[in-house]
Amino acid sequence: MAQKPWNILMVVLSTVAPDVRVEKEARFLSEQGHQVTVIGIDKTGKLSKNEKRDGYTILRVPSTKKIFFKYFEFWKNVRKMIGKQQFDIIHFHDLNVLPLSGKLSKNSKIMIYDSHENFPEQMSETFGFLALWAYTWLERFYIKKVHGIVTAGETYSDNLQRKYGVQSSWIANYPSKTDIEVAHKLEIPNDLKRTKKFRIVHFGVMYSNLGYDKTVDAVEIIREKIPSSDIEFLVMGSGAAYKPMKMDIHERNLGDYFILTGWMDYKEALSIMRSCDIGLILFQPGKNNFLRMPNRLYEYCSAGVPFIGSNFEGLQKAITGFEDIGVLIDATSPEEIARAIISLYENQTKLNKMKKRAKDAYTIQFNWESEVVKILDKYEETFQKMVT
Repeated sequence: MAQKPWNILMVVLSTVAPDVRVEKEARFLSEQGHQVTVIGIDKTGKLSKNEKRDGYTILRVPSTKKIFFKYFEFWKNVRKMIGKQQFDIIHFHDLNVLPLSGKLSKNSKIMIYDSHENFPEQMSETFGFLALWAYTWLERFYIKKVHGIVTAGETYSDNLQRKYGVQSSWIANYPSKTDIEVAHKLEIPNDLKRTKKFRIVHFGVMYSNLGYDKTVDAVEIIREKIPSSDIEFLVMGSGAAYKPMKMDIHERNLGDYFILTGWMDYKEALSIMRSCDIGLILFQPGKNNFLRMPNRLYEYCSAGVPFIGSNFEGLQKAITGFEDIGVLIDATSPEEIARAIISLYENQTKLNKMKKRAKDAYTIQFNWESEVVKILDKYEETFQKMVT
C-alpha cells in the first residue's frame, strides 16, 4: 500500500484552460488530500506561469513551435522544469506527452498513461497512413515504460489490448455534477433563450469529420416540411469546420434555420443545452470515430437532451443499458438524419420519454462523481504491483 497523501504530477500538452478531463481529475485528487501539480503550455505568453485552482497548482511552460516541433519543445521544457524533483505518481495525459516517460522514470515511483483518444487513429484522419504508422510506433514503444494505463472509454481500452496486448482500466469522461450545478445556475443569454421553436443542438469542437456538412444537407431536406419559424439548429463550437459550414449555410440560403455561436465557455454551453430538444452526434467513417465514446453524449444527457447519432461501435457501447436515450442512424445519409429529426419533432410523447430517460442516465451513471473513484483504485493497484 502506498503512503498517503501522494505527491502527484500531471503533464498535458494543453493550456489547462480548459482541459476538462485533466481539471476534473486534478480537482478530485486534491479534494482527497493529495498534492497535485499540472504542467501545461502557454502558447501566447499571456497566461499565468503559476496558477492555483481548486486546490491544485498549474505550471505552464512556453510554447512557440508549430505542428510536430512543439512536441520536442514541450518535452525539453518540462524536463528542464522538473529537474530532480521527486513524485509518487507522474500521470501523462495522452500520447503526445508519453515520450517523457523515458526521461522522467527516475523522478517518480510510478508512471500512469491516460489515453483520452485513439490518438494514432485520430491523427491518421488528418495526416494519413504515415501518421498512423509513426504514432502507433511511438505508442507501442513508450507504453512499455509506464506502470499503469487508463483510458477514457471501453473501446479505447479494447483497442490498446488488440494493438499492443496491454491491459488498461477505463474512466469515462462524464460531466461533473459540480460543473453542471454551476452551469445550470447561469442565466441563458437573451438571444439564446428558449423560444417556441423546436431546437436541435450540435455541440463541440468542429472537426471536419463530425458531420457538420451533413447537418446542412439534412436541413435542406427538412425545410420542405418544417418552416424556419418552427425549428432551429444551434451550433455551439468552433474549429476547422466552422467557416465552411457558415459559407455553406449562406450559399444555400438556410440562415433562418441556424444559430452559430462560435467558441463558447464550457459551463455557458452546458447551461444553454437546457433549452434544446435533440443533440446531434454525427460522426463520419474513420478509424477513431468508429470507436469514439463521445463526451457530448454525456453532456447532452446532463441537460436531459436525447441524441441522434452514428451507429458506430463506440456510440453503441456508450449507451449500453440506456438505449432509449437516442436514435442510432447512418449519419452519412442526410435523408436518415432528416427523417430522425422529423420523427421526433412529430412525436412529442416519445421525445418527452427520451428526455426523462436521458436525464436519468446522467443521474444514475453518466456523471463524474460516480466514475472518478476508479482513479484511486488504479493508483493503488499500480503501487501494489510495484511492491509484489
